[in-house]
Amino acid sequence: MLKEVLLRELFMKPILSIISALLVTVIPFFILFDIGLISGIHFISLIFLFIIFMVIGGGISTWFSNENKIRYSLYYGLISLFLFGIILQLYFGNSYYMYLLAPIFAGFAGVIAKNEKDNIKNILNNMSNVNYKSFFVNLYKRNKIFLNSSIVIFLVSIVVGGVGPFLSGSFHNYMINLTLNYFSEIRGDNPTTFAIFLNNSTLAFLYLYIGGFGFGIISTLQLIKIGLLTSFISVKYPYSILFLLPHGIVELSAYVIATAAGFKLLSIPIIMIRDSIGIQNDIPINDQINKVLDVNYLKFKDSVILLVIAIFLLFIAAIIEANITAPLAHYILSFIVH
Repeated sequence: MLKEVLLRELFMKPILSIISALLVTVIPFFILFDIGLISGIHFISLIFLFIIFMVIGGGISTWFSNENKIRYSLYYGLISLFLFGIILQLYFGNSYYMYLLAPIFAGFAGVIAKNEKDNIKNILNNMSNVNYKSFFVNLYKRNKIFLNSSIVIFLVSIVVGGVGPFLSGSFHNYMINLTLNYFSEIRGDNPTTFAIFLNNSTLAFLYLYIGGFGFGIISTLQLIKIGLLTSFISVKYPYSILFLLPHGIVELSAYVIATAAGFKLLSIPIIMIRDSIGIQNDIPINDQINKVLDVNYLKFKDSVILLVIAIFLLFIAAIIEANITAPLAHYILSFIVH
């Protein structure tokens, strides 16, 4: 028993939690980073990969420190800023803004690790007793307005894009250019699962989720673009449907959910500003501020859960697209063409 306590105390020291986080993130990151460069993956996708590892490292730094303090994730982020920055400088020159993301996203992960450590442990210890149906039903109820808004926006864009091939003029030309740009961005005839997943996850995270901060405009426009493009291509080039299914249903559902997560993210600063204006003089300000932070943390948590669900669906879609969609489409076409 004493031995176990001593080992725990040794490996749960803050400095060791930071070192562990660096080991877990630095080596895998640059392995995948090199794979990405060889595969010709877009620079923006590599930024997303960088952010993912910052989140993982930040979470580890706080989770495994014996005091479970957020500041250890920030320490990790600052160390990573210099460590990753020196190496990434060789690839991207003066892209200093990229390095500044390190402590920000590591800190976000630290906040989640501190607040959710006990909850996650309880879930892992009682996975067989978790009522998953109730979890997802309640998640939908809490975010119904955001999910429904996202669904409506996507369905309207699908309808408008489907009409596009039958129109003429500027809208038709716009859709043609959009389609050409889309196909020009596709890298290689047989992209890997990793490349597809990284590309689609980048779109979901940076444009649909983080785009929510832009008053939801960026998220909305990106989702509309996806809907327009999907239906326009499907109607104008009917055989292309074979190359959109079966992964397309899963992938498009993920984009809708990621957009809803972005809308939820947008609601947090709006509500915080509203609640801050309504601060009462007869109640201690610290208590009111803590209450505002607690309430909005739950909203932030919901947005992260929605994003994680979307990313998971994109992973499934990437596996299907890379290994099933194209062979199945070519097999069906062999019967249709001949």
